[in-house]
Amino acid sequence: MFTQLRNRIIWMIMLVATSIIIVAFSLIFIGATVGQKSRDERGVMPSAFESGNYEKTFREAIQEERKNISQDLLFTLFLVGVGIELIVLIISYLYAERAIRPVKQAYEQQRDFIANASHELKTPIAAIRANFEALDATEEPWSSNIDTELTHANQLVFDLLTLARTDDVSVVVKKQKADLAQIVKDKVQIVEPRLGKKKITVELPGKCEMETFVADFEQIVNILLDNAVKYSKSWIKVSLSDSVLTIKNDGKTIPKEKIARIFDRFYQVDKTANGTGLGLAIAKAVADKHRWRLTATSENREIEFKLKIK
Repeated sequence: MFTQLRNRIIWMIMLVATSIIIVAFSLIFIGATVGQKSRDERGVMPSAFESGNYEKTFREAIQEERKNISQDLLFTLFLVGVGIELIVLIISYLYAERAIRPVKQAYEQQRDFIANASHELKTPIAAIRANFEALDATEEPWSSNIDTELTHANQLVFDLLTLARTDDVSVVVKKQKADLAQIVKDKVQIVEPRLGKKKITVELPGKCEMETFVADFEQIVNILLDNAVKYSKSWIKVSLSDSVLTIKNDGKTIPKEKIARIFDRFYQVDKTANGTGLGLAIAKAVADKHRWRLTATSENREIEFKLKIK
């Protein structure tokens, strides 16, 4: 992520510098050419004519001298331009590294905080749940409320830990050969009991075998299917073609400004919905880690998620 940010800064600086160099050198070349032509027209004798080369006419000698000067000027400008570009590249690289260093440090501190806080919270929550389950069951409503909130807190801790592991680039995951179509089919069967009156349509190839990060693919499928079940009104469509997973459902049209933030951490389009607001953020983080492409679009009271496996 930070490498991409650094490269973007470098390319922006190089683009601006290159544009300035091209414009400046073009003006220099045009000015020098026009100036030379003006001097020649005023009768300045070219060097080729002065040296006694009388086989050429005066006009031909002027044209040859002008051509030689233009070529020399172009070559000089090219060398100078390349030199300036190299200097700008070095300076921009150093500047970009220095510019993103505070952001990188803050991000790493945030990641470490999330990981540490999640680990610290996990133990007391587990202890509270164990003691709560050991109590005699009662019909009191607050017992159910405590259990609900503990479940919510436990899910939040789990999601934070997942994000921390996803952000940790030192964690190495190996590829495995798997049938993506079978994975999607199995995951759809798991969510079917939750559908109620909603209908789900599945379009899968006979097989879609490839080497990929299987556990991470399964996690994204789980998140997208869970999201579709939660927010669909009457139907869900799941398809897989050419290593592109598409999950679509009806519901509400999400405005563009909200779609742009749908993968942000803790962001929820529906503020009244239950959940941590981390599911889609986790899916996006996992996809980005493997350079997969996960996108969301919404129109005509429908929302569509597409995952492109590279």
